[in-house]
Formats: sequence, C-alpha cells, structure tokens
Amino acid sequence: MSELKPMDDDLPPDVVALARALRDLFAGLCVSTRRYAARRAYDSSTVSRYLSGRRLPPWEFILNLLHDVGEARGSTPTTAAVDMLRTLHTAALESGSSPAHRTQLLERELAEADREARSAATRERWLEDTLQDREHRIRDLEMRNRELEARLAAAEANARLNEEIRELKEELARVRALHQQAEERCEQLERLLAETEETGLLPEPLTSDFRTPDFRPEADVHNNVVAAPGAPPLNTVYQFGHVNGSVTMITDTWQVDEEYVASVSVRLYDAHGQHLGNGLLFDAETVITADPGPNGFWLGPQGRAMSAGTDEWKVPVEPIEAQAFPPLKVLRLAEPVAFPDRSLAFEQRPTPGRQLLVSAHAMQGRYSCLLDVKGRSGDLLRASGEFVDGLVGAPAFSSAGALTGLVMDYSLAEERGLLLPVAALRTLTTVKLPD
Repeated sequence: MSELKPMDDDLPPDVVALARALRDLFAGLCVSTRRYAARRAYDSSTVSRYLSGRRLPPWEFILNLLHDVGEARGSTPTTAAVDMLRTLHTAALESGSSPAHRTQLLERELAEADREARSAATRERWLEDTLQDREHRIRDLEMRNRELEARLAAAEANARLNEEIRELKEELARVRALHQQAEERCEQLERLLAETEETGLLPEPLTSDFRTPDFRPEADVHNNVVAAPGAPPLNTVYQFGHVNGSVTMITDTWQVDEEYVASVSVRLYDAHGQHLGNGLLFDAETVITADPGPNGFWLGPQGRAMSAGTDEWKVPVEPIEAQAFPPLKVLRLAEPVAFPDRSLAFEQRPTPGRQLLVSAHAMQGRYSCLLDVKGRSGDLLRASGEFVDGLVGAPAFSSAGALTGLVMDYSLAEERGLLLPVAALRTLTTVKLPD
C-alpha cells in the first residue's frame, strides 16, 4: 500500500484537522489511494490531494469513504462519527474565503434539504393511503353494523377506527406543514446558490426563519410511530435528527411505547397506603428506586413497612439494599409478579437533546410526560419537562426503548429536575446489570 503524501506546513488548522480525520479513516481500508480511486472511479491524484489537505473534498466523498470503511469493518457508521466529520468539513470550508467553499456549503445544505423534502413526501403519501384505507374500512364496518346482532362490538371497533382516523389526519397535517417548509427551504437555497454562481460574491448567512414545527407531544404521550412501507429500518444514519447549518431535520425514531414503560414502572406505598413515589420493576421479584434520603420521601428506618404495585397488583416489599450515594434502594417483592416478555435494555451515555419517556404514577394518579436531557451535573443528569408532584423514582426510557435513568429530584415551578443515570445502578451489589 502506497504511503500518503505529507501535509503542507502552511495549511489552516481547520483544514489540517479534517485531513487528519480523513487519513485516519482511510487507513481502515488498508488499500492504496490508487486502488481506492479505481474502486470509486476517482482520479488518484485528486484522492491524494483530499487526504493531504491540499484540496477540500466534497461532502459526498466523505460520506462514501465513511460507508466504505464501515463495509470493510462489517459495521455501519454511527451518528457521532457522521456529526464529527460534518463539523470538521463545515469548519474547513468556512476557514477559506473562496466563493467555491461557500458554494460547497450551500450545495450540501440543498442536498440535505432535498432529502428531508423527499422523506416528508414519502411519509405524506403513506399517510394519505393509510387514511383512505381506514375510511374504506369504517364504511364497511358501518354496513356490517346494520346487519350484525352484536352492535356493541361493532360500535367499539367503529370508535377505534374513528380515533385512528383523527390521529392520522393530525399527523398528515403536521407532515404536510413540514413538507411545505422543506420545499420553501429548497427554493431559498437554490436562489442563494444561483446568486453565488453568478456574482462570485458570498451571500449573507442564512437566517433561521425556516424552523421545523414543534412536534413535542402533550403530557399524555402516545407513541404511534411506524416505519413507512419500503423505508429503511429505524435508527439508520439518515433517520436521526441533525442540525446542519440552519437546516433542522426531524425524523421519527421512537421504538418504545407508553404501555411498556408503564408495565415496568411501579408505585410505592407506605404502611398507611399513601403514595411514596415510583420504582423500576427490574425483574419479577425486584424493584429499584431512587432514594433521596432523610430529607425526601423515605422518612422511616430501612425496614419500614412498604408495598409496591401497579393498577393490577399490590404486594408487600422488603428493603434488601440501600445506599446514600448514589441514592438508591433495592426492594424485594413478597411474591413474584408478571414481568414483560421484553427484557430491559440500558443506555449508558445519553447525550444532551435526547428525549426520554416517563409513564409512572404521580400524586394524582397515572401520569406520562417527555423529558429533555440538558446535560450533566457531576454524576447526575439534568432534564427539563412537565414534572409533577410524586414522580420521584420513576424510570425514564429513551426513544430506542432503553432505560436511561431514574427521576431523583425536581422543581415543579421551573419544570426541571435531576435523574440518576443507569451507570449509578452498577454500584448495587444485590442486582447485576448486563454488560
């Protein structure tokens, strides 16, 4: 394999950073630049200049290289790797004053806006077809309803379909708005690109007037996300939400439903049947909860009588482990209970901006909400959202269905709180998390 040409000493730092990242990535192919150029129908000298920093590559070259390395390693590119290379590429282009560099940025943003528009159009067509199918089905049910003796069963099915139609119409309206904004974004980028090519002058930075509508659900969360027919599987590189320049890409990636989260969220009672908080049903005989200590809900000695339950069952519990920090308590159920067929998954390192689903018990009863991860404070996660009284100990799950943390403390007035991350559970001795 031929060696890469050394980089010039007078290159800008941002260009050097991008070139080094590409060289490290290229090394994973274990082929020469000439052989790779033949594989991809590139000019070998052009590939060499890309990897030595003497010429800035287009974004398409970087994506192709990233996927070729992933194929050689038998893996797929991660979101973090794509974001890192996108940031380096943007910084390298912005470090130059050439109109060609600005043109590359605009072309990349246009391609991404076009991809978002096409994705929204596909979703829109699927929703229209599904809506038409549901309307046909409800008309068939109405005809059968006049003939069947079991009118009550038919009426219930009719009501479910009407509710499904209502939700589909709302989703279709939201996707249509997203599609329209994506098309407007494409038009603006095309105009700016044309001006740059005609005048050779750099246009003013794009404004943020085009923003994606806020799709954040209300407190009563229902996850109805499905993959469109023919669409790639969820959680591919292209289906994560990214912010590229001033283009916001929002895609559906929720793979966990509220019913599953509720099935592993149990309510804790004191000896008098009063609500104490929530816990995670770790297995059929074990509950784990965040214990804020003597200044919080747990005011008695370690052996204080308590019970745990959901809307379906309620059994006594016995504390078998407690620790001050991380503030955790493990409770053993007096008898085994039904545990979901789906085993627990764990997310060790949630990133800021990630949304978490909670479906547990508050003082007033069953309650669900979305929490937004803001960052870390020491060993704790900071989050914001619609916290209500009584949510201490409630498990929070990521969109991929993995346990991310337990609610430990919150401020109702400021709608923010602290979560114990999953990593804190590894300090327990009576339960063991899988590697």
